[in-house]
Amino acid sequence: MQSQFRRKVVWGRGTRRAAAVALSALLVLAGASSALAQVNVTAEWDPNTDPYTVGYRVAVGISPGVYVAEVEAGSQTRISLNLPPGAIYYVVVRAYNVAGQFGPPSNEAAIDLRSLPLAPPDFRVSVSGSRATLMWNPPAGGATQYLLYAGSAPGAVDIANALNVGNVLTVSGDLPPGVYYARLRAANGSGAGPFTPEISFQIGGGPVLGPANLSANWQGTVATLSWTAPTGAPADLPTSYVVAAGSTPGASNVATVNVGNVTSVSVDVPPGTYYVRVYGVSARGASTPSNEITVQGRGVPANPHSLSASGLGSTVDLQWAAPPGSLHAGFVIEAGSAPGLANLWTLPVGNVTSFSTSVPPGTYYVRVRAVNARGASGPSNEIVVRR
Repeated sequence: MQSQFRRKVVWGRGTRRAAAVALSALLVLAGASSALAQVNVTAEWDPNTDPYTVGYRVAVGISPGVYVAEVEAGSQTRISLNLPPGAIYYVVVRAYNVAGQFGPPSNEAAIDLRSLPLAPPDFRVSVSGSRATLMWNPPAGGATQYLLYAGSAPGAVDIANALNVGNVLTVSGDLPPGVYYARLRAANGSGAGPFTPEISFQIGGGPVLGPANLSANWQGTVATLSWTAPTGAPADLPTSYVVAAGSTPGASNVATVNVGNVTSVSVDVPPGTYYVRVYGVSARGASTPSNEITVQGRGVPANPHSLSASGLGSTVDLQWAAPPGSLHAGFVIEAGSAPGLANLWTLPVGNVTSFSTSVPPGTYYVRVRAVNARGASGPSNEIVVRR
């Protein structure tokens, strides 16, 4: 089941669709928010001609041979991916059969989206009286200048249209009472990057009340962030919340995502240490941030162990022990014709610790691995099954 990418990959700039959920890990690793404008990439490959292929799965990473996200393509031979600019992406496709067994990967296609800067993260506003102060953080890779777009209606530019504010991270101005809308782009010698999400703010009124008691609960590699909404007059309450994460305390250089008017959100966190806080936003601007917490991303699970086999005739009953902790999401059984090989069988079996099947006569070298969103563990003990 060998799939081959065609040597053509096309893309267009400036789409404003959020990336697929399966690509959330890429957005974090590339330093972009899933709410930011993306580059639409269409990957195409030649269909397999064997009688076993029933579908394809596309894997994407930001290092050669290392893939952090997968997208199901079904039986089609082209798929659209929405990727943040600022990185080189590496894409392969694998075919699978009706049993869920995957063939070898195709050739790897490299997609270079480094030329333009990312959208500036953590674009926000603070209002004091008649003065609005717009603030942002520099995008990964930097920028040489920033272009401001502002208007009195969504998408309007009657106040500022590509206003070059220079290489600064804040700009202020006095405005008459009313509601205003603003966007920002970073630029360098290659041109201007994608827009930030548009923010709105109101001149006139008190400060926005902020959330508190931010905490994280884990299940596997997924952290559920929860916080307490403020109480007060309805006009002073936020209408949505923004989660900001950085690689150092107080920074927002990893992700800044408006999650809507909710008080919890679940995130599949890549390995690493992140400093996270949340703040409320409304037409009046942004609140002060909540308490900051440290979120330690988790890696692949530990190895399963105590693999054994029983059964009579052609039936093989496999049992094993799950690794300690709750990092695993499922297991994959491998079988080969010699020690360490998986040339006969690579089968995902879900989050179970036993599996039964019938096999033809032969000698099989069998082991099991635990898997989660980060990848696969090392192998369990290997056993020899003869039938």
